[in-house]
Amino acid sequence: MNVGELLAAYERSLRIPDSAHPRFGTVVEGVGPLTLTHYGTHCIVDHPALDASMSTARLASQVQQCAAARVEPVEWRVFAHDTEAPRLTASLEAAGFTAGWERSVLVGEVAELDFPQPQPGWGIESVRWDEAQAQQALDLSAGSGPHRVPLSVWHGMGSIPYWDVEVRVLTHRGRVAAACWLETVRGTGFAAVGGLTASRAELLAKLPLWRFQQPAKGFLVAEADGQLRSALVAVGFRDVTMVRSHHWTPPGEPAAAPPARHSLHDAESGRIARRGEARVGFDYASGSGRYTAPLDSRRWFYGMLDRGAISAAEGVIERGLRACVRPGEWVYECRPYLNGWEFDPHRVGGPGQPPWPGSAIADDEFQFLVTADARLGTFAHYAEQALVVFGDDLIGQVGNDLDQLLGDGVWTFD
Repeated sequence: MNVGELLAAYERSLRIPDSAHPRFGTVVEGVGPLTLTHYGTHCIVDHPALDASMSTARLASQVQQCAAARVEPVEWRVFAHDTEAPRLTASLEAAGFTAGWERSVLVGEVAELDFPQPQPGWGIESVRWDEAQAQQALDLSAGSGPHRVPLSVWHGMGSIPYWDVEVRVLTHRGRVAAACWLETVRGTGFAAVGGLTASRAELLAKLPLWRFQQPAKGFLVAEADGQLRSALVAVGFRDVTMVRSHHWTPPGEPAAAPPARHSLHDAESGRIARRGEARVGFDYASGSGRYTAPLDSRRWFYGMLDRGAISAAEGVIERGLRACVRPGEWVYECRPYLNGWEFDPHRVGGPGQPPWPGSAIADDEFQFLVTADARLGTFAHYAEQALVVFGDDLIGQVGNDLDQLLGDGVWTFD
């Protein structure tokens, strides 16, 4: 493909995010032709080429209003090949945006890229968030860039390694010398190089793109300047355009963490899960699924209820947790040996917020919704079809409503 065809493929696939399937913990909002992705900590503006009839000043003002309401700093990327780029840039500057980095957008056909192999004594490894090398990669990311997407963003969201994001490190004698990370661009034939901490193109050799979601990834996109750009061009990437960032920060203190994330399966999340299990005397290791409901708990049977009643009961639990959980405190959904979620119940499930993650009532797994100190929460026993609610405060919030929906009887195995 020539440069024009590569640019056209990039335009079709990457200029407009998939608003139908936003990333976990984010909210996608449309403002005219613009797509705003709200991460809870910052906002990214994307859009196709703008029409000459559109008021770029009005669009800039609308974005500022949306971001100010959420106290999210904004990054707005302007592409040099867009006919209206000069007018848009002038409007952003007039609105108080500050110009940031400028670099090349590089696209390569995976089948045509010729990556060097690591030298003897050097190795390339894929890493998970709970491995020590992941922290070294995070440190390298923080000390380099700016990157297309900082690795700290994916870590903060708990994005699933090998599925949402692939983190790779280049090692020499046990030391991490460089790192790169790639993300799948959902619903497209593209994968994106989120960042490279050094001009080491061998990190991209033998990419495990088969791990990413379908469709198959036939293109890689990267953004780079200087030596990194030269290294990528040398292996077959093509310059298709230039992009410049523009930044604006509203008054107020932005949130330090997203509203929801996948569990990182680190030591702390493991301790929280064990606290939840101990709270109800849950015995998973023996295979029996036995538990001992604590004194400050109640149980309800949900096995004979229809989906409408189950959904209503979930809503009761959500409202109860919001009422009992302190501002800034998190709730953890723990499922033994399965992926879990962590979220602030005050920042999910409401208008303009990400959906409430997970559920309290289980179909086919044991699961907990629990605070970090396990003072209150829920436990669902899928075999018994029983819901245990523990913590006097939470029971006081949900007990009467659950009695009306689920009945006030208790059913369990002896």
